Amino acid sequence: MDYIFASAIQKTALLFILISYDIACQWFVNLFKRMTAHWPPELHLPASTTFIPAIPKLHEPMHVAANHQVYSLNYIRGVGLSDLECPERVWAGHNAIGNSTKTQGPGSRHDILDDQFNFWNWQKYNTMGTTLMRKYRNALAERNIQGEAHRGLTSSLSAELVTKWEAACVDWENDGFSTTTKNPYQSKYSGWWLSVWHLI
Repeated sequence: MDYIFASAIQKTALLFILISYDIACQWFVNLFKRMTAHWPPELHLPASTTFIPAIPKLHEPMHVAANHQVYSLNYIRGVGLSDLECPERVWAGHNAIGNSTKTQGPGSRHDILDDQFNFWNWQKYNTMGTTLMRKYRNALAERNIQGEAHRGLTSSLSAELVTKWEAACVDWENDGFSTTTKNPYQSKYSGWWLSVWHLI
């Protein structure tokens, strides 16, 4: 994984890179130690780039660990409603191809798989304009709804409490990935059922 990742971003000049990986919480922790100890110099990551590890939304709830919100796409600034599960969606459409090509020789099987994936990509690129526009319009509408809900909630609370909560959230976001700031999203209850039980 290290080699694939380093090769993919080699010679990029990006300021921020969001890394979506099912086990980012384990893989990313010692990434820079492994880089300095074992990687060839030409694959070293640029020092000017900020790396932000994240776990896709389908996989993240299964990582039951304290202070795990740092990997949650719900709390990473600029991510919006992205779930980063797109590679997983492609598999379902290609499952039938496995059965229809398993009796073929390796060369013809690879050719058919390449054709199928190329056709999938061609369809994706042809519809990307309308798909992105639809998602953009939905995002604007949802932003307005959430903005109104936030204004309604904050107007029902004391201004001092709202300022304190907002400051805690901003401090945590600004602290970056390996945050030492107290996590305002960490609950002492470790499951929705416990939170509901506590409210009863």
